[in-house]
Amino acid sequence: MVLFLPLALLFAPVGWLIYFVRRFYSLRSRGFWVAGSGRDAFEYQELSDGRVERLTIGGEMIIGGPDVVYVPTEEEWNQWMPQWARGRREEIIENVKRILGTKRYEYDYS
Repeated sequence: MVLFLPLALLFAPVGWLIYFVRRFYSLRSRGFWVAGSGRDAFEYQELSDGRVERLTIGGEMIIGGPDVVYVPTEEEWNQWMPQWARGRREEIIENVKRILGTKRYEYDYS
């Protein structure tokens, strides 16, 4: 236990640095970044005119099965998502699928 704290203090900054370098590279090369947000949600970030725009998509961790990404209906998407993302549901979900894949994630469109 005494050794754990110094190791955590040593490796935590390294972990954060790796995270931010990967995020920076993804935003610059692909134009977007997808990462977990909290226990069950996902955050989609997109670089637009030098600004990083963000939105959150709900999900659920499933023990023993693929995790679920809950995709809002077109109507819900256009009502609740930020203005910059309205009308772009399919494009954004395809970007999410490119990063998360379909082997460990299932996409619920209901």
